[in-house]
Amino acid sequence: MKKITNKSPNNLCILVALFTLILSFNASALGQLMVSPTRVVFEGNERTKQISVINNGSETGRFRISFVRRNMNAEGKIKKVKENEPGLYSDEMVRFSPRQVTLEPGQSQTVRLLLRKKSGTADGEYRSHMMFQSLPNADASDVNNLASDQTKELTVRLIPVVGITIPVIVRQGKLDSKISLSDFEIKQGNTVKAQSVLSLKINREGTRSAYGDFRVYFTPKGGTPLTIGQINGVAVYTSTTSRMLEIKLQTPENFSLSNGELRVTYLEPGENEKSGLIAESRLATP
Repeated sequence: MKKITNKSPNNLCILVALFTLILSFNASALGQLMVSPTRVVFEGNERTKQISVINNGSETGRFRISFVRRNMNAEGKIKKVKENEPGLYSDEMVRFSPRQVTLEPGQSQTVRLLLRKKSGTADGEYRSHMMFQSLPNADASDVNNLASDQTKELTVRLIPVVGITIPVIVRQGKLDSKISLSDFEIKQGNTVKAQSVLSLKINREGTRSAYGDFRVYFTPKGGTPLTIGQINGVAVYTSTTSRMLEIKLQTPENFSLSNGELRVTYLEPGENEKSGLIAESRLATP
């Protein structure tokens, strides 16, 4: 908490007026929020979807729901789309309700999504992100509670604006994608206990995004495969043709990743290698 003191009533009024413009959000309240599922995809003839919003905290929370536009860069980071930037966005065809919820501890709310595509919608993958944003308590945003009549001090609460976002994807027409893996590098930890990391590049071609789980196996020469790394829910959106990824490797103490083979698989969630393999690579380790 930061205090700004000024003995001049006029200056105090100016400060109050300025700081009433500060957006004050309850960041801790967002930690209470659970959203399921964390990804929505409309395909084929699907027209309705549901999202469950759950307050698993110990305090009442207020949350605003809205659409925002985000893109992914080559580092896999989600960035805000510039105003009027061209693209295929699902918020132009998906309606939802409610737009704001107040949840008591343990309470849940269903958000209903309705897809309304216009006639002649061009083929492609449309994507926007749905944001669930915490709202401030009424007392925290009341200007009358910020200043003290006796001390003439202005107390300013600076709480960051935070929000959970999930992708809402609409697929129109026959879409496809081709995924390959490249640029493998094992980065050794600087200390004995530090984890090694496998760095790789995911390359995407086509009109459809990719989404799945990674598994890393190591087979020593003449030995049996050992699972040494995994990461779930990795996406490559249509806004980029590639992204970098790092996977932490879990190996037994004094285990060497030499004289063997690394196998990396990228699988659709919940599928096996026969039905849901997106990409696979093998790498010999000398």
